[in-house]
Amino acid sequence: MNYEIKITEHKHPVPYVVFEDESYNLLGEFLLAERSFRREILSVTNDVDLGMSGSECFTGNTFSLEINKDTCKITHDGDGRELEVSTNEFKAVLLDYIYALREIKVKEKMAALKNDPNHHHDHDHHHHDPHHDDTDS
Repeated sequence: MNYEIKITEHKHPVPYVVFEDESYNLLGEFLLAERSFRREILSVTNDVDLGMSGSECFTGNTFSLEINKDTCKITHDGDGRELEVSTNEFKAVLLDYIYALREIKVKEKMAALKNDPNHHHDHDHHHHDPHHDDTDS
């Protein structure tokens, strides 16, 4: 399964998955629609993956997910479209997607801190020596 995670060019960027094989597009739609439940999805995926549970179900805003040891099935609750993928592939894409979400959050935090004139870091304080000319730094 070949895919690439791209980021939307919006004020609030969001990662989305582009699959080489378009038959996997439903998985990308699932991740985008249910990204706010990523912790729950990862948790049920891990429960099955680690053998703590034989199968798990998750129902989100738009999609349902049924995870078994070997395969998982994604169903679009609105139009009934379904996709079955291997649990290993599902987990790999899920983890990549969660990582992309985290990276965006970190970048947004860094940008917010940079743009926040009231934010002070104690360990970043520069003590200015009044005898030192700062123009060369």
